[in-house]
Amino acid sequence: MKFKLIFLSLFFTLTLFAAQRSGEGEAFFNNKQYVKAREVYEALLKKKPNDATYNFRYARCCYELKDAEPAIQHFEMSGTKFPQRDLYLGELYYNTYRFDQSVMAYQTYIATLDSTDKKRPEFLQKLKRSENAARLINKVEDIAIVDSVQVNKNEFLQFYKFSSELGSLKQEPLKISSRRSTDKMTYTTQRQDRVYFSDSIKGRMDIFTSFKLLDTWSKPVSVSDVINTHANENYPFLLLDGVTLYFASDNENSLGGYDLFVTRYTPSTNSYLPPENIGFPFNSPANDYMMVIDEQHKLGWFATDRNQPVGKVVVYTFVPNVSKTIIRSEDNDFIRRAAQLKVYRKVAAAGGGNEVTQQGKTTDKDKQIEFIVNDSVVYSHFSQFKSEDGSKHWLELQSLSDATKKAQVELAAQRNRYELAENDGDKKKIAEAILDLEWRMREMQKQVTSKSVQLRNDELKTINKP
Repeated sequence: MKFKLIFLSLFFTLTLFAAQRSGEGEAFFNNKQYVKAREVYEALLKKKPNDATYNFRYARCCYELKDAEPAIQHFEMSGTKFPQRDLYLGELYYNTYRFDQSVMAYQTYIATLDSTDKKRPEFLQKLKRSENAARLINKVEDIAIVDSVQVNKNEFLQFYKFSSELGSLKQEPLKISSRRSTDKMTYTTQRQDRVYFSDSIKGRMDIFTSFKLLDTWSKPVSVSDVINTHANENYPFLLLDGVTLYFASDNENSLGGYDLFVTRYTPSTNSYLPPENIGFPFNSPANDYMMVIDEQHKLGWFATDRNQPVGKVVVYTFVPNVSKTIIRSEDNDFIRRAAQLKVYRKVAAAGGGNEVTQQGKTTDKDKQIEFIVNDSVVYSHFSQFKSEDGSKHWLELQSLSDATKKAQVELAAQRNRYELAENDGDKKKIAEAILDLEWRMREMQKQVTSKSVQLRNDELKTINKP
């Protein structure tokens, strides 16, 4: 009886302590002290790693601190107790380019809403955006980057080094309101007989055009109702063919912020075709704009503020493809990184070497690769691959190997959770997760072996060609 009383006293003491710590964490969170709140919930999770409330609140802290991966992990571990977790997961999956999962998360959350909920249209639009992104991620274009440079947004156009044969572009600041300003862009054709420019109409940006007359300009008119929508359209550029128009818009078909679109003028109908989102990797959930293509010199430029501090953008110089080349790979992580421009082919401006890099930089780790072709040939650098797309396949192989290592770490964590599980129900769920993870690891290991053999055979065939 004495031991029972001691046990009950200890239990109530620990329960009271956990409640006090949880209240402390909630107070920190409500005061936007997310780092301190996260520390509290992290300590509580060490005691009860499967607690749904602690996992949800820890994930909320990570979400507010923009720490996506642990936020995703702990939202997933919080289960279905909190319907809002699917709303957060929808956004987090989207921002980490897991668009299929984003679609499912938004669908699950929307299903919990009443049909009269005033925010339902907003969430349906987010679902539509995720569905659009899930479609576009299957068509990531394989592009070669010549250069990338971080610059001030208000002077980004200075880094577009194209000749006057393409026409000219002018960037001017345009104040929309006391809190908002944007770029007013003007494109003038090479013959200086027509302009395309953006301007504000009741706070919304549209694109207009005007023709040169004898000694004056025609009255500006909207370029097209097909192009100008209820959203913002800006950053026009016309190819030398006189019919292909690139521009940026944040319309409902955008992935988020401004996206790059292309349309073509049809003389026979005196109209433009419905604009198409040009997709990944040019577009992203951030702002992407000002596409310029010099077909004669085989160079292109575009700007983006993805992963940039306020007021900064990156200007990419790239080699336009004659026809769109889609990246084909079974490695979804590789596809996601290519869509984010974390992986791309790097080429010299004058058409020199060609290698796959991470964010365009060849690091010491990149240089110190080791790939055994046969007993007498061992590669130690990307440039040594001889087969077509050999370096890209090597990067895919490395990505798959990294994924396997991550899975091994997660498997160890799951096994640890199994040991700490407090009831048979939790143990059963964790055991199912362990079995699934073990199966996926075996499949990944098979793929690593298969891809290694395939790459080695491709290199041997190329080396042994007469």
